[in-house]
Amino acid sequence: MVQFDNQYRQIKVKIVYYGPALGGKTTCLQRIHGVSDPEQRTKLYSLNTASDRTLFFDLLSLDLGSIRGYRLAIQLYTVPGQVQYNATRRAVLSGADGVVFVADSQPDQRQANKESFENLGDNLIATGLNPDRVPLVFQYNKRDLSPLMTMEELDADLNSRKVPAFPSVATTGEGVMEGFATISETTLVSVADKLGVGSRPVTVDRLREQVHRALKPYLEEAVTEEVAADDIEVTRPQLEDGAEGPMDEDGLVGEAVRANLAMTDMNVRLDTTRRQLERKVEVLAGVSAFSDQVGGSLDPPGVLRILLTTAARLLKVQAGSVLVVAGTGQLRNGALHALKTDPMLGAQDDTGETLASSIAAQRKPLLIDAESEDGLARQCLDATTNSGFGSAIAVPMVARDEVLGLLMGYRKGEDRPLDEDDLQLASVIAASSAQAYTTARTWHRLEELNQSLESQVQGRTSELNESLAEVRRLADELKGKNELVEKAYRELTELDHLKQELLGRISEELRTPVSSLSTAAKLLHENPDAPRDKTVRFTGVIQEQAEALTELVQSMLQASVLSSSRGTPAKQSIPIQGFFKRTLTPLRDLANSRDVRIHIAMASGLDFILCDPEPMETAIRALIKNGIIYSPSGGETRVEVRRVSQGETPWLRLTIADSGPGIPADELPHVCEAFWQGSAASSNSSRGIGLGLAIAKKVIEGHRGKLAIKQRDPQGCEVTVVLPLS
Repeated sequence: MVQFDNQYRQIKVKIVYYGPALGGKTTCLQRIHGVSDPEQRTKLYSLNTASDRTLFFDLLSLDLGSIRGYRLAIQLYTVPGQVQYNATRRAVLSGADGVVFVADSQPDQRQANKESFENLGDNLIATGLNPDRVPLVFQYNKRDLSPLMTMEELDADLNSRKVPAFPSVATTGEGVMEGFATISETTLVSVADKLGVGSRPVTVDRLREQVHRALKPYLEEAVTEEVAADDIEVTRPQLEDGAEGPMDEDGLVGEAVRANLAMTDMNVRLDTTRRQLERKVEVLAGVSAFSDQVGGSLDPPGVLRILLTTAARLLKVQAGSVLVVAGTGQLRNGALHALKTDPMLGAQDDTGETLASSIAAQRKPLLIDAESEDGLARQCLDATTNSGFGSAIAVPMVARDEVLGLLMGYRKGEDRPLDEDDLQLASVIAASSAQAYTTARTWHRLEELNQSLESQVQGRTSELNESLAEVRRLADELKGKNELVEKAYRELTELDHLKQELLGRISEELRTPVSSLSTAAKLLHENPDAPRDKTVRFTGVIQEQAEALTELVQSMLQASVLSSSRGTPAKQSIPIQGFFKRTLTPLRDLANSRDVRIHIAMASGLDFILCDPEPMETAIRALIKNGIIYSPSGGETRVEVRRVSQGETPWLRLTIADSGPGIPADELPHVCEAFWQGSAASSNSSRGIGLGLAIAKKVIEGHRGKLAIKQRDPQGCEVTVVLPLS
């Protein structure tokens, strides 16, 4: 049951470690205490009974944030494992907000685990708690021993609720802090729900983040040496005659509770007093230094910068601003820290006024956080969270009954929210700066009058500076044009090299078909009455070589793609079925002649492709043609088309896979270079001039797409094309 301490505005949350005797409960708490409180600011108490020393109390002073202005604190307990202390276990379990069940992983402790867990359920019911609703975490301890039950066996015996379970070795700390972190977060969220804030997701998320931030450093602690029992402060029960001896159960529980509460209250008072003193010292030192700085400044913007710098340092905010009243009476940005503009200037209240103007009209400081209740504060909180912050403060700057501006400070949601102490500090420095700003502004106006005599000289100087700036601009422009000329020269050089390479390749490739055409035509001319089979063979040669010449001419036309800068493609929404039909039709005869099957798999829901149709058909046709050429007789070239997503952008992915010999790894980086032909091409009858992949790559990248080629396992090559659909 949640305990409230109204004097110190604290909520105490109770977590109980339960389990069989000698299962490791006490060692777990010793480990948590050693990791979370290395300076030993709090003490561990163990109250001895006649034959057991397992009742254990501790308060962990972790900064877990707050709920509705109340600071959260966790109290940890263990219960005695022996059966004869069931009354004590029930008393300790009373009012528990969460439970960690520490089970012994050794097979011979299986029955003891079951009996202890059943006893936990009985005692929860006896103390008015619902066993199915109390936050629960399992620790399967002693995982360093042998033999062991498996995690699955332990879950089957105990974990019917399917709650988190952690393997642990309490003596070394393995798994202990993980279990503690999980039960802490689960329990505190449950407590928030009990307090009526569980229906506010923002508050619950902030609470989770506070718990995670508080426990994260301890989860990263390395596993240390075994825990020594000598670190525990022992309170031994006293007999009536003063001799040391056993105490009855009621006396034991009462003594334990009194010791725990006394320790808790003492730690809370000490921590609260220490924080208050540190805060007051910081405030006094900061205000003193600020007064010295701002009092000697006669520059109005300088006063604002000093105010904002000091506020950011003392308030520990990530962003802030000083808004000042302009001549029109409206607020504007005067000084900014980590902001482009203040969020309160860009948001309006219910009347249409900016939130900044509404705050200034109230003439009183305003605290803006998740617990803000009034209408203006809630509207300001929306503007704050929309800008990526969790809390804020707004303090009007007033001097001589005139509102001069606003001091704004913003803190991230993952940090501790700004509070009333921060608002008080901001009010002090804002009040000090308002008078200094008024003085500096008056002095500045006098300076402006004195400087009016120099205005003509300044005007002439300004004209000269403008002329100089124009000369520099022209020089920069000339430099830019020179760079463009150099770039154009380099491109022309590259194009000339490409042209020479193309002419050389075309000349070389023309020799064979031209020679074959000439020879076949000559033989037909010289033998007009040649047998039909020879005539058919010669005409076949003529047809085949004519097709080769046609392909060379097409390659020459396609090469223009490499040597041109077409800019942005003229994209159209093309029916995808028609696109692939036009692309594949010229390849059917080639596939039939090589006995290669073309298999197309197209996902449903793809109706259109967005592209410049002619160059894209040429590019995709070149990729599929390569798959046909390099597939063996009887092989297959697979074409798969589907829709994929990268982030929120839809893409079309085209995969072309052949069953050929593939591409050696050392040749893959070069396959898309113009005129490059690998070792596989040298053994293939349909070589081409090596422009297909280069053209395809340029066309696809011009459509903001990507082309990737890889070797398939065990053989073959796979080409992947990804194109945006929008």
